[in-house]
Amino acid sequence: MTKIKFFKKDGQFVGFECLGHTGYDEFGKDILCATISGITQATVLGLKNVCKIDVKLKRQDEVGQLKVELPKNLESEKMLKAQVLISTLFESIVDLKKGYSSYISMEVIE
Repeated sequence: MTKIKFFKKDGQFVGFECLGHTGYDEFGKDILCATISGITQATVLGLKNVCKIDVKLKRQDEVGQLKVELPKNLESEKMLKAQVLISTLFESIVDLKKGYSSYISMEVIE
């Protein structure tokens, strides 16, 4: 099961973490795990390369971990852009969870 946590502070997303492989199919053929990896990595690329935000990133492929934290005191324009990207990821995971709740758990931590 993939466990996904979204971190919020004062009502705004400040990061997220994905941990574990879904177990939907065997390694290398797991389209659900690949989907989650794709959308989370696209979010990271958007934050770093498009929005130019120096996120704190922790990645351990062998255990299926990706953790992203926004910098503290991020300027308001960059924070707004980050909210759009992370909110889009959040909505994507909510939608995936509807069809695959046995393979995905999710929580929001404030």
